[in-house]
Amino acid sequence: MRKHATMAVILMFAAAASSWALVGLEDVKFDGSLEINGNSAKNETDYNDSGNDRRGGANTRVRLGVNATVTEGVLGRVEFTRTGRQYGTGATTIAGEENLIQVQNAYIELADIFGVKAKIGRQYVGNANDLVWYIGPLNDDSLTVNAIDGLALSAGSKYVDVSLFMGKASEDDGLTNTDVDDAAGDVNLNSLDLVLPTLVPGGKVTLGYMWGVDKNTNASSDNNNLKIYRVGVSGGAMDNMVNYHAEYLMNDGALNGALNDTDYEGSAIDLGVGVNLKAAGDLALGINYVLASGDDNTTDTKDESFRDFSALTGSAVSDRFFGEIFGRDNSIAFGGPGVDTGAQGQGLEVINLSAAFTPEKWSKFSAKLDYYLFNQPEDSVNGANVGDKIGDEIDLTLGYKHTDNVKMEAGYAMLSPDDAITGVGAANDDTIQKWFARAIVKWGAAE
Repeated sequence: MRKHATMAVILMFAAAASSWALVGLEDVKFDGSLEINGNSAKNETDYNDSGNDRRGGANTRVRLGVNATVTEGVLGRVEFTRTGRQYGTGATTIAGEENLIQVQNAYIELADIFGVKAKIGRQYVGNANDLVWYIGPLNDDSLTVNAIDGLALSAGSKYVDVSLFMGKASEDDGLTNTDVDDAAGDVNLNSLDLVLPTLVPGGKVTLGYMWGVDKNTNASSDNNNLKIYRVGVSGGAMDNMVNYHAEYLMNDGALNGALNDTDYEGSAIDLGVGVNLKAAGDLALGINYVLASGDDNTTDTKDESFRDFSALTGSAVSDRFFGEIFGRDNSIAFGGPGVDTGAQGQGLEVINLSAAFTPEKWSKFSAKLDYYLFNQPEDSVNGANVGDKIGDEIDLTLGYKHTDNVKMEAGYAMLSPDDAITGVGAANDDTIQKWFARAIVKWGAAE
């Protein structure tokens, strides 16, 4: 009976694959992943060992992508994602699943238009681990997935690679509507990046300009315009035994109001150096420093805190996570990906020391230790003391790589909160603790 069932499944997929030709698709390929993220924690909200502040759960994410040749020189992709399924919430119905499955990729890609590659439709943009520009599957505890509709163009040569993205993150009007009397507006996000791979031996120089606008109504007095300039360098030396990156980012633009405009004047720096050594295995040591400016006066017409496009979208546009608790934890009231601390926020300073080791004789196993020190550049707002010390965090992660497509990891994290979180002079400042375990199974050529 089991053999008959297996044969039925094989025949079903074989029939489905052969039927693509009926709709004109060729070279149909599938990819995807199944992810499981389980964690438990205490003291996330009351910072008190004696309080009743504990939680535990497991979340999942499924991605299934379909890639095909639409016609000569045109590729297409559709990706379905399913997030938010927690262990213990019971079975769902087919009708219930329909409301939980989303189409996050639906685009075509034209391989060569006068030397330019074009991608049109709903897609992921940016690079994972980027500080300010990534919209896609996040590695937070909730396994969030974001995407954006737009047009991506890219072209390159020996001396320069150019990429341009023009997208719409939100649209509140129908095709024939206007912005008159709107309560919510249109959000457009754009980026232009130049990569110069030959200016620095063993490295590359990157130049970027990002601009976004949130148009609430047809009046120009309520537009939220944010611009980000970025310049960076990254690379390696001594056969990549030493690697480095350095980037400077600066805000421009304004949040326009009926009476006064608030100018964006924030800035940020992102620095890092790593050393790769051979010592009975692979040993990687690193130090990273990130500083995003803050604002100590919320009554003026300047926002001196560094802002990213979450100021326009209200959701994360970064995949840089500082720590298991401060960065990945979706149950705490602070932290998160990136360095935007909100409108006229106090900013963020992060010092990270890391050590990762993969033993030579047990190369499937790995261990990583991270230390983070978090501070706010501004310790007072409008003359009131709000504290500048957020706290410090230690993460220990043990990993197992069964194959290139099957990986697991588990670990423990602890964050000691300080006055910027608990409140100046607060009595409750016990350590936040978190235990976590993750697994991912990939198939095909998942992005």
